[in-house]
Amino acid sequence: MKKILKFSLVLAAVVLTAVQAHAGNADFSLDLIKEEGKTVSFSLKETKKIDLSIYDTNDGLIYQEKVTSEDNISRTYDLTALPDGIYFLKAESELKISKYKIEIIGNKTKLAADAISEVYKPVLVNKNGMITVNILNLEKAPVTVALYDPNQIEVYNETLAADLYVGKKFDLTNAQNGIYTFEITYNGKTFIETVATK
Repeated sequence: MKKILKFSLVLAAVVLTAVQAHAGNADFSLDLIKEEGKTVSFSLKETKKIDLSIYDTNDGLIYQEKVTSEDNISRTYDLTALPDGIYFLKAESELKISKYKIEIIGNKTKLAADAISEVYKPVLVNKNGMITVNILNLEKAPVTVALYDPNQIEVYNETLAADLYVGKKFDLTNAQNGIYTFEITYNGKTFIETVATK
């Protein structure tokens, strides 16, 4: 039991270190500036690059943009053309995907300042063919990892424990040269990452 606990603590430290190493330009927070009529203004702090999208309740894409800035990102959206209802603002950085609720009633729009969901993307570290997959799994959802070789043949598929920190190492040092594809699924999202071996 001590060995398992020690391994879990080491794994947690590795995951946090990997996440922090990528968080410099990827983690962010939303600050609501104002809501006036059907117009909302907000800023995203701690990021200089982000993808923003607005969806309806059926996941129909209404608007999408890629934003880069030297300072914090500020946006104003005029939603006058949208009928009353619930919509979602999705903000996606290199590290995470956050979803915010937008509610339009009459001539008023409300944007929730707190995310209704946040999913951290997997972090892959390649050290000379030793690949470490790290996931900060806030929902503690089961994580399925599939690995495909350069010929797109599945060589590994496993559902890992539903823990807060999930990590797995892959030794590709003696594997065939080429592009390997990781398909990682958890919390209703699938992420595709590739690594090259030499």
